[in-house]
Amino acid sequence: MADKREVASGEEQTEHWDASAQSLRSATMMATPTQRIAWLEEALQLAYASGALKPRRFISKEEWDAMGSSSE
Repeated sequence: MADKREVASGEEQTEHWDASAQSLRSATMMATPTQRIAWLEEALQLAYASGALKPRRFISKEEWDAMGSSSE
């Protein structure tokens, strides 16, 4: 049966993680905005390559502006 204890604090949750998960969490928390954007770009490339996301069509500035004005 699954453990149904609620985690009230991050400390209780982290004591059950293994060392590699702790390292990943630490690296993520200390990442700069530039690193986070790079990770996001890499994840998006993987998602497009795997077919998880469909490629989107580039829209022009005029199309973008028209979409915004129609919602007002």
